Amino acid sequence: MYIKPKPEPKKPKRPKPKTPVPHPGHAEYVRVRKMTDDELEKLSRDHVLAHEGLTLLSWDYVIEHGKEFGKALWWDRDYGYYICDFSGDEEVYFTGLAYGVYKDGSLRYYQFYENGEEKGAEVHFYPSRALKSYAVIYDENKIALAYEWDENGMIRLYIDDQHGFRVDEEGYILRKIELKKKK
Repeated sequence: MYIKPKPEPKKPKRPKPKTPVPHPGHAEYVRVRKMTDDELEKLSRDHVLAHEGLTLLSWDYVIEHGKEFGKALWWDRDYGYYICDFSGDEEVYFTGLAYGVYKDGSLRYYQFYENGEEKGAEVHFYPSRALKSYAVIYDENKIALAYEWDENGMIRLYIDDQHGFRVDEEGYILRKIELKKKK
């Protein structure tokens, strides 16, 4: 007597992985997933200031120890890339604290420079004096860490390049991709 063998169970077909679509504003990144409300709350201005230990300078400290951009400080004449101090007889690459003010005299931003290049903290404020952004710049103007908030304190942009982590203005986690060059 012949017994017909049972057919092998069919393996379920796996859907083809979706080809990641580049982020509309940053082609080198793709959106991985949308962050939850709790995750976004941990990136809010109030939470970050309370828990991340960002160092903010006082207005008095900035005025006393810094130089206002646009007066003695300006872009270099040759390349327009470096910040130079023109207060002496010759232009010198600026090292120190620079700041800018709004027309009403309130602090617009402050940032640190070393030999004419940004290096260290860069902090911006809204005209309402609320913190707008905080970034840490290292060699060759690369961003190590950056937060940007709307006026209500919700995150608009977050960059942590040390861990390859970014969040865009809509709350999506972004991942860097390798772009294929067209031949």
